[in-house]
Amino acid sequence: MAALAEVDSEKFSARLIAADDAVFHRLLELEGNEKIAGERIALEDTMADIHLLRESSFHFRSYK
Repeated sequence: MAALAEVDSEKFSARLIAADDAVFHRLLELEGNEKIAGERIALEDTMADIHLLRESSFHFRSYK
């Protein structure tokens, strides 16, 4: 949520990286635990969204 509210482009990128790392580490924690498949799916969706935001922010900065 902090990344989405960030208006400074440098801080935005840093927050996206931090969010990506946090989601990735949580996915590693859930490895092999099939009881929480819903959380895994939500985290994978979140990771995909973060990657889209990172690509979009990169393209946006390159046109400035």
